[in-house]
Amino acid sequence: MKTKTNKNWWFLAINGLVAILVGLMLIFLTMEVIRAAVAITGLTIAILGVLLLVVAIYQLKNDKRAAITILLSISFLAIGLGIRFYPDPSLHMFFILLGIWSVIAGIFQLVVLVNSKQTLSNKNLILFNGLLTIVLGAVMFFSPETFAEFLVKLIGIFAAVFGIMMIYLSLVIRKPIPEETGK
Repeated sequence: MKTKTNKNWWFLAINGLVAILVGLMLIFLTMEVIRAAVAITGLTIAILGVLLLVVAIYQLKNDKRAAITILLSISFLAIGLGIRFYPDPSLHMFFILLGIWSVIAGIFQLVVLVNSKQTLSNKNLILFNGLLTIVLGAVMFFSPETFAEFLVKLIGIFAAVFGIMMIYLSLVIRKPIPEETGK
């Protein structure tokens, strides 16, 4: 009887280890690191604005329409520089807008639930989800910094748990399994 093993089990194990490390890093991140990430994102958007401006100039030299590209480049440059030099207000504004959107989405879910003519088997789940969305939206609106830290920690916990599961799965698929022979 032959045995068969999965030769790539180690790849899954390494991915699990990386997920655990990223999860632990996110769990222990401070707000300063989050602000730095926001500033780097702003710089990236500004660089994209500069690249779009170069494309617009190239389009103008080749007698092509470039109005939208110029408008996009100026917008990206302004937004990117604003985020880069003002990361705290940018992060604050992002979570306020996200909070408003979440409250509206939660209210919409409740309206759909109330106006639903059909009998839904999961009405309690829809009700819970709508109310939870409204509460999370209110927290994001009134306390965006707290929510940002909470969200990063939650993602870190999920990444660490996912990494542990990947390592476990890699060990499971590493075990040799008897290969059936056709007779």
